Amino acid sequence: MYTFATSDGTVHVDRTDKALTTNGGFAAFASFLNRSGIIEKLVETCPVARTSNNAIPVRDIVISFLLTCIVEGRRFRHVRFIQNDAVLEKLFKLERRVCGDDTFRRFFAEIDSAAGKKWLDGAFEILYSALPSMFIIDWDSTVTTRYGEQEGVEIGYNPMKPGRGSHHPLIATVAGLRMCLTLSLRPGNSHTAEGMVEAMEDLLFRLPADRRPYITRADIGFSGDPILRWFEVGTGKPYYLFKLKKSARVMEAVRAVSDEQWKGAASFGAMQVTEVSLQLTNWEKPRRIIIGRRLISRQTPEESCTLFGMSSFEYSAFVTNLAKGQYCDWQIVEIYQHRADCENVFDELKNQWGLAGFCSQQQHITELAARFTVLSYNIWSLFVRFFGGKAHKEAQTSRKEVLVFPAQLTESGRERVLQISVADQFWDILKTGYDRLILWLRATAPQLKSSGCFIDWIRLIEDFSPPKIPDISPANCGN
Repeated sequence: MYTFATSDGTVHVDRTDKALTTNGGFAAFASFLNRSGIIEKLVETCPVARTSNNAIPVRDIVISFLLTCIVEGRRFRHVRFIQNDAVLEKLFKLERRVCGDDTFRRFFAEIDSAAGKKWLDGAFEILYSALPSMFIIDWDSTVTTRYGEQEGVEIGYNPMKPGRGSHHPLIATVAGLRMCLTLSLRPGNSHTAEGMVEAMEDLLFRLPADRRPYITRADIGFSGDPILRWFEVGTGKPYYLFKLKKSARVMEAVRAVSDEQWKGAASFGAMQVTEVSLQLTNWEKPRRIIIGRRLISRQTPEESCTLFGMSSFEYSAFVTNLAKGQYCDWQIVEIYQHRADCENVFDELKNQWGLAGFCSQQQHITELAARFTVLSYNIWSLFVRFFGGKAHKEAQTSRKEVLVFPAQLTESGRERVLQISVADQFWDILKTGYDRLILWLRATAPQLKSSGCFIDWIRLIEDFSPPKIPDISPANCGN
């Protein structure tokens, strides 16, 4: 025992054998994860057999890595954050223990890229049941800077560290729901849209028949003719809405628009729109183009030394195969503006999760770790909805509110009690979430014949339905 003199008197410090943890919120999460069936799916379909008596079970490895991601781990060695937590071992019923970082690397090294993707796709497909019947997909790519000579690292576009090697992941997200549907880890010198068509075909094949994307949105790098033709040919594909680069051909079309053709008043900051049919140089046919402009400055004839004065505008252009009877030009611009939210997903994945971390010399290890990171992000994003209703809470906030607080686990016979220590303001948040979680657990009880898909029952809970996407019914627009 140690004795310390503090401002409030003497304090004695001694070791205790009681089961304590700083992650008291994991009890509710363990129940949610267990009912989801995701861990069991990963264990059953694991492409690597663990035959040695000394080998750590697949279940222990999978849970250890998911928990590492959720407690903000960004390196394999960050598993040490939870490695000595005996309470977590009991809550998740680990057969051996929370494994070490070398176990992750050796286990992931045995799984090649194709096998790893197929393996985790099964877990992703369980989460697809959380999707609305119709939704919008946002495609984009991001840059994860690497420091070293790891496999797949190439020098390409890197706005933060020019000249530094990187990977260039391609990710598809769901508008409003903050869920990632798929990830492709590519070399740093890959083009923005490289592999998008193949990933889209694979995704459409794996999505449930009753949950289909209605519109696909993407930035300027995805508006090449091969991609547009893929969306236009065949059936069962979503419509596309892509932003166009302000190339010479596009700006020529902008200059050809008269003032009378612009819809809306030319007021500061307000959007004016019009639409044209335009065929770019590398396109095989004309397509519907929506052009928008905003007034950013205006000079009088005296100020500009011209006869009529001068006005400066900021322009944007979009290409789509949506018909006028489905969406007018105003609606097209509004729908695309909502795409900005997907940037928040990338920011959260890179800065609050480990998408830019878990790097290995072997690319298939890095890729598998990145897919696990996205899977853990999806699971956590759905779980914290119990505590926030429709509003998404980023991990930086939600971890502290519903996960990180001290607790003591006591056992008496077959009964276990986890006593948590939390302030009143956070207890109100926890209590609301726990009430919803208990309702969901009862509704998805295995003995209920009508339980169906585990995520479907989330919609029975008040204020838990996914955020609505823009109305996709045909609408008429005036000038």
